Amino acid sequence: MAVGSSRSDRSAGREFLAACCRVEEADDRLAPRSACVALTGYRPEKFRSVWPSGGAEDRVRRLAHPAIKALYAEGGRRFLCGMAEGFDLWVAAEVLALRDTGVCPEAEIVAVVPFAGHGDRCGAAFRPLYAAVWGRASQRFLLSDGYTVDCFHRRNDFLVGHAGTLLCFYTGLRGGTAYTVSRAEREGVRVVNLAAPALPLFG
Repeated sequence: MAVGSSRSDRSAGREFLAACCRVEEADDRLAPRSACVALTGYRPEKFRSVWPSGGAEDRVRRLAHPAIKALYAEGGRRFLCGMAEGFDLWVAAEVLALRDTGVCPEAEIVAVVPFAGHGDRCGAAFRPLYAAVWGRASQRFLLSDGYTVDCFHRRNDFLVGHAGTLLCFYTGLRGGTAYTVSRAEREGVRVVNLAAPALPLFG
């Protein structure tokens, strides 16, 4: 049984790698940069500080819906998803829903996976969504063969480095979203913040 499981794991690993694009090809595959929108935002637990009563997924998707349509109208076609639980996967699901209904028929999801096995660490509640987004991504990039202390920073750097716009949900809390927004601002990438409804989304 152990031998069979090992062979199965190795086979799954080979299939996973075969489904990924070479990182060295990213600049060409994701050109032009202006057509790429990177996603970054909070994990589910951080949304409790924003909406204590819950309902974060529905709220995020409602906020993202018009923003995705507006970005698509501007020429955004590839939505780069870092595959994190919460905002990333919820917005990716909304992109796919808008594609399925013909509102944004050419929209694509690009899955940016920080390390091999990342999906296995996903909480049980998010595994079906993770698998669905991964399975429907038009391109997939694996940034590391295994977990490293800097793999999430590398993932966030990849997102910013290949996007013309960063679509985010950021209220000032420290963490990966703060890092990514700060980097985007330093690099001159436009930031569209869904957590700032008093600000115009575009302009």
